[in-house]
Amino acid sequence: MPPLKNTIKHLKLNKADYEIIVPFSVFLIITFIVMVLVRMEIFDSEKLKSSDQLLSPPVIETDLSNTSIEIGAYIDNIYMLSISNKTFDANGSIWLTWPQKAEDFFQARNLTPDKWLYFVNQIDNWDFKLEQIYEKPIKLKNGHYYQSFRFSGHFYINDIPFYKFPFETLKIPLIFELADFSNINNANNIHDMRLVPDRSSGIGSYIGLTGYNTIAFNIFSKKHIYSNNLGSPIADSKPISTYQAVFETTYKQSVNAALLTYFLPLLIVMALVLFSPMLSSSLWDVRLSVPPTALLTLIFLQLGYREKLPDIPYIIFIDIVYNVCYLGIILIFGLFLWGSNKVNLAPEAEKALLIEKIDLMDKRFQRYVVLGLIILITGEWISFA
Repeated sequence: MPPLKNTIKHLKLNKADYEIIVPFSVFLIITFIVMVLVRMEIFDSEKLKSSDQLLSPPVIETDLSNTSIEIGAYIDNIYMLSISNKTFDANGSIWLTWPQKAEDFFQARNLTPDKWLYFVNQIDNWDFKLEQIYEKPIKLKNGHYYQSFRFSGHFYINDIPFYKFPFETLKIPLIFELADFSNINNANNIHDMRLVPDRSSGIGSYIGLTGYNTIAFNIFSKKHIYSNNLGSPIADSKPISTYQAVFETTYKQSVNAALLTYFLPLLIVMALVLFSPMLSSSLWDVRLSVPPTALLTLIFLQLGYREKLPDIPYIIFIDIVYNVCYLGIILIFGLFLWGSNKVNLAPEAEKALLIEKIDLMDKRFQRYVVLGLIILITGEWISFA
């Protein structure tokens, strides 16, 4: 039989090939099914949702000067950001103006602003500082009262969407609310007043965070409707409803920092894997060592960025990228395993031609894997957009 026909005969699948291909295919299918179910969050328990409501307050065209408390904020510094704990430190100034109606309410109940102004996302009271600038509120020409404070403290970020990590948008809020919980038993309380943010509020020059670009500062109002009346003994009392003022600084992860920190090492490792089919199949021992080594390296790289994140119950973009790379490595390892067995079992006289044919198949397979990785990663990025 001519050598070429013998070579083609050796390339055909036989029993030994199926002993590799069948378990390998079953493993890939099961892995794919599990990943789809994980992406769909099938295995997670249903999350308990809060009954509280945060609504955009209705626009009222009438004059609110006698029923509104205005709050302004100037945030000097945001620092000590901890993504894993979802916390940050901040300091700056706040100022308040309120009408005579509110002043009468405060005087009757002996309330000062530090008692009725609630820092919603403030934590760790032991290191919180609120310094009153004026001994007594200043009465303005329009009849309103004015007071200002210096503050510093530790705050919490309730929601960080990590879906696009490391290209996520980070919104760091300072949230203020009217809250006089000592008077919830009275029909007339501070929750009847509106809290309105001062649009002249702003941020200082030390607001930047390492690795992030500051892209926006937004000011808006919310109406907070509690899920209950906090145990008020008043018959048929409604759930507490109050107003919030939110001062939100928005950051975007630096693309250059993300590429250099998270993707450059991954790209280098995957380049070694994707170039490995260029090695002749006669170097079977070298070829077989590349995928396992790369796989272990990727696992350590993934653990490295995961340590910087909280325990996230969903798949994020960079996880998808790593999972696709794992798939590419496993496919190349399966190709090398099949090719090594073929070369090892072939007669010595036919090995040279068989190696040439396998090398040609490897180069074609290499192109398909690279193209597949690009399509899968691009498709996932579009789905996260």
